Amino acid sequence: MDGTFLRPDGTYDKERFAVLLEKLTEAGYLFVAASGRSLLTLKELFQEFENKMAFIAENGCIVEDEGQIIFEAEMVPEDYQLILAELQADPHCQGYLLSGEKGAYAPLDASDDYIKRAQHFYANVQRADLTAVMDKILKVTARFDADKIHDFTQGLNGKLADFQAVVTGFDGMDIIPKAYDKSTGLEVLCEKQGISSQDVYAFGDNYNDLELLDFAGIAVVPDNAVEVAKTLADEVIGDHASDAVLTYLEGLV
Repeated sequence: MDGTFLRPDGTYDKERFAVLLEKLTEAGYLFVAASGRSLLTLKELFQEFENKMAFIAENGCIVEDEGQIIFEAEMVPEDYQLILAELQADPHCQGYLLSGEKGAYAPLDASDDYIKRAQHFYANVQRADLTAVMDKILKVTARFDADKIHDFTQGLNGKLADFQAVVTGFDGMDIIPKAYDKSTGLEVLCEKQGISSQDVYAFGDNYNDLELLDFAGIAVVPDNAVEVAKTLADEVIGDHASDAVLTYLEGLV
């Protein structure tokens, strides 16, 4: 989504997409939004179209098809509290939250700037006592300076046996169970639909898309993508600011 399908301001051409989605469906394609964003946020973005598509949210930790959740990987409090302790101890961490099934939860002392930024990617963002959240937690997300985030990611991955931290943008990081990523969510969906990975077109631009791109039969990457994503690409297309994914999909149908 971000950096690939969506423009830099987080929008897309809904009228153009509506026409495209009908043509994709008629041609036998299933359109899937795969993202580190929460399921609630993705469904808000596609509220006019959600019954005609599928969703892989939270970097593969929750999958919805035909309006039904078909896979969900919940984090237990003992695990995410350990991760929060690592984030709290790092002076370069600029904010963090728990992403749950019903909302997103930032600490009580979270800055207004962090809350405003989080609301761009998450629905129902609220400050809360993170030791007493009563929701299914699917992911921990955090914000760092772009020049610090990779070092922290590597360090955290060296400490966590069952979880992985992955950079989702220049200053964003998601921490999820190590067994899951966007490709595992897609694999669940493919099995349900009876679709081979070789029949999948995947689009992605960042580090949390690498497994997805590797899984798909055809990997398509926008020109603004990180270099490691381009090494996995079968095709490199235009920048996300130019609606390059929409143009590519229109070319299929």
